Amino acid sequence: METIVSNPISLLYFRTAAVLLIVGMFYGIYMSASGNHAAAAAHAHLNLIGFVVMAVYGIFFGLNPDRSTGRLPKILWALNTIAAVVMFPSLALLLNGHPSFEPLVAAASFLALGGAILFAVVLFMPKATA
Repeated sequence: METIVSNPISLLYFRTAAVLLIVGMFYGIYMSASGNHAAAAAHAHLNLIGFVVMAVYGIFFGLNPDRSTGRLPKILWALNTIAAVVMFPSLALLLNGHPSFEPLVAAASFLALGGAILFAVVLFMPKATA
């Protein structure tokens, strides 16, 4: 019997979520130690997009292994991972007074939105074609 963590796609999502959670926690500790909380929103976005959303996707694909095959789950993983990895540092820099990073934040936001739309597509597709 396949479990959530024996599903390779689900495990990929969970591993990525764990790494991004650790990065987010280290950044939270850094903010606390430095007393500079200007980029708290970047920390929150990393934990939300990088950990919570990634883990929810991992749970979904683990519970629905028939939908974890094909290219769409891999494309969704790539969109969400790139969004989190680009958004976190660019938003942190933007919030610390570097307005030139705003286009990167916007691009990463659209990648995250694209991922959410793709997830909805996977949810509503007939099982045989997901």
